[in-house]
Amino acid sequence: MRRLACWVVILAVLAGLGGGLWAKDYKLIDGSTIIGEASDGNDYGVVFRLSSGGFSKRISYSKFTQEALKLLAENERLKPLAEPFIEVPPEPKPKPKPIVLREVTRVDRPVGRTSFFSSFTAPMGLAVLALLYLGNLVAGYEIAIYRNRPVAVVCGLSALLPLLGPLIFLVSPSLEEQVPDEAAAAPPTPEELAAADSSGGSIGKGMVPIPGGGTALKVASAGKGASGKAETRVFNRGEVEFNRRFVETTFQGFFRVVPSEAERDLVLVIKTPKSEYVGRRITRISANEFFLQLLGGAGKEVSISFGEVAQIAIRHKDDVRG
Repeated sequence: MRRLACWVVILAVLAGLGGGLWAKDYKLIDGSTIIGEASDGNDYGVVFRLSSGGFSKRISYSKFTQEALKLLAENERLKPLAEPFIEVPPEPKPKPKPIVLREVTRVDRPVGRTSFFSSFTAPMGLAVLALLYLGNLVAGYEIAIYRNRPVAVVCGLSALLPLLGPLIFLVSPSLEEQVPDEAAAAPPTPEELAAADSSGGSIGKGMVPIPGGGTALKVASAGKGASGKAETRVFNRGEVEFNRRFVETTFQGFFRVVPSEAERDLVLVIKTPKSEYVGRRITRISANEFFLQLLGGAGKEVSISFGEVAQIAIRHKDDVRG
């Protein structure tokens, strides 16, 4: 009996020592530590046999630290349950390749002293100069039409004096049509004198009054005395202001569908920098433009802006056709 009791005491001591050897420290996220051995584990957590005696409550895997989860994974039964909660370290990023600077071919700078004007000696600079010179001639041509100047004279001076030539004719006044000697020598009629007195101005030779004040150049048609054709009346930009009020008051006879006896054989000749229009009647008018029914155009209308008009003349239809 004594021998049996000794063996029981020895086994108990060995069991206590063995339990202490297998016990481990499992740290939780809240800072507490469980000292013991994992006794039972399932999908909901682990139950520990405490080294102090007894069993712990079932603890969820999400409450363990990474070090504690790795200790649980050493247990073959708990490894499949604990591994999903273990964080996988990120793969190290590959080192970037070193940047290698390569030599490039550089354009040689021009030798000698360079300036802004020296750039025009290059092919691209010469092309730019050619375009500017061509634009200078085109500007001279447009200014010649706008100012009623000879195109050859304006373009020739623009070719000799680029930029300066077109500016000279642009700031100079427009030329008026020459008045024939017979019309210039003819004295004004009593009606013209009365119109001039009522407008507060004076009428010179070759000038006729216009509605709303002012005068306009009067040019006689060829063969006036023999054929008895109406005299030509010319209104140039710079002498009068072309707007809706001027057109409605000066050419009111040309708004009628059926012309009166005075305007039956007359037509309007309107010059713009781009074209010349001959019409019989003004069909519509607005604050910025008016519509002219072209002569012999089968009722065709053309829109003309007041800003484009350079000259408006009243002529006999036979003079226009001739």
